Amino acid sequence: MKIAFHTLGCKVNQYETEAIKEAFVSRGAEIVNEDEAADVYVVNTCTVTNIADRKSRQYIRRMKSLSPDALMIVTGCYAQVAADEIERMPEVDLIIGNSLKSEIADRAFELYTQRSATKKEGPEKHLLGYDELTEYEDMGSVTLAESSMCRAYIKIEEGCNRFCSYCLIPYARGRVRSRRPEDVVEEARTLISKGYKEIILTGINIALYGTENGFEFERKTDEEGLSGLETIIKRIDALEGDFRIRLSSLEPTVVNVDDVRKLLGYKKLCHHLHLSLQSGSDIILKAMNRRYNREEYLEIVKALRDFDPLYGITTDIIVGFPGEEDNDFEDSLDVVKKAEFVRVHAFRYSPRKGTKGAELKNTVPGDISSERADRLEAAAKETAIRFNEKNFDVVHTVLAEEENGGYITGYTGNYIRVYIEPTKGYNKISPRPGDFCKVKLTENYKDGCKAVLAE
Repeated sequence: MKIAFHTLGCKVNQYETEAIKEAFVSRGAEIVNEDEAADVYVVNTCTVTNIADRKSRQYIRRMKSLSPDALMIVTGCYAQVAADEIERMPEVDLIIGNSLKSEIADRAFELYTQRSATKKEGPEKHLLGYDELTEYEDMGSVTLAESSMCRAYIKIEEGCNRFCSYCLIPYARGRVRSRRPEDVVEEARTLISKGYKEIILTGINIALYGTENGFEFERKTDEEGLSGLETIIKRIDALEGDFRIRLSSLEPTVVNVDDVRKLLGYKKLCHHLHLSLQSGSDIILKAMNRRYNREEYLEIVKALRDFDPLYGITTDIIVGFPGEEDNDFEDSLDVVKKAEFVRVHAFRYSPRKGTKGAELKNTVPGDISSERADRLEAAAKETAIRFNEKNFDVVHTVLAEEENGGYITGYTGNYIRVYIEPTKGYNKISPRPGDFCKVKLTENYKDGCKAVLAE
């Protein structure tokens, strides 16, 4: 049996696709590229925006057209929240929601062997309702690797209970549930033993790791008095090996200055945080149901930069949220300038049916949203350049990942992408993918900086 996959959306989806692939391979299936003829296609969908929904439908049709008789399986967040829409697509044979992905391989083999003897009368659906999305689905040890087996992800948490007014993901992923610390640490140990040098902890909202009791915000405390993320960061930090730890993101709806300061003492934790801002306006933050204000956000930034003036911070910002006036947008630009982000992901607001935001009036015209997005990206580029310049002539540790246009590329601990001139320093011995190396940043270049190997 030949299986092809397409995954949309976040690293969690990609991680789970790797688990599904491994389940198929363990049963004797062959994985082929998504543009090849296959017996089974699996589309792991995203629903973070209307565009993501549309892309999901496009990939379903495109892949099924390659092999019209193939079995088409649709899973992921769009499948979870809009199964009725997908059910109307004649290309689809099986719909499986979140928290049932570990069953996909078994159901696919069963349906594939049965389908020749039965007449199709519409796709099968296997979905858990929102109130049933309460147990963490452990898919075993999974290797989602990037860049020549240098960096690997570990999923530690599922679900979110913050219910930001623009976001469907809590409905698609369910309530917060956390993976057992010992399982997370064991997966980290396995990846390190295989030679991975950067372990990235990911989840839907990893700042909520270790919480319990549904919507009550309570953290379990372990035998050492630690709680939340710190319970696993400390254990992974103590593992033997030459590696570093990176967090995929932290939500200021959950963490505060004290939470962040607790993490700063761990030596293997990269000096980089993805800290989602979404808006620099207190008015818009309140409308978004983000449970902090701009001043509290900037306090976290200050705490990080007090610890390390070159601490790297990346973020997400939405423009064009209903009610966003010019002065609200200017507040977002102001935070971008003050925070000097390494990178900003700018999004135009996309109303999602079923969220509070979709009910709001005073929508922002599309041309204004586009103009603001352009201005935001230009401002973000300027501040990134300024931040990069502060790193010039400073020795950084880079994880070399791949060769790109004659350069060795990788990331510093504070998440600056570097292009290393391989013939300078270290007696002209170039680093290989998977090597840690010391470099000095010299000038801005493309989406990061050029660098030379430090003597």
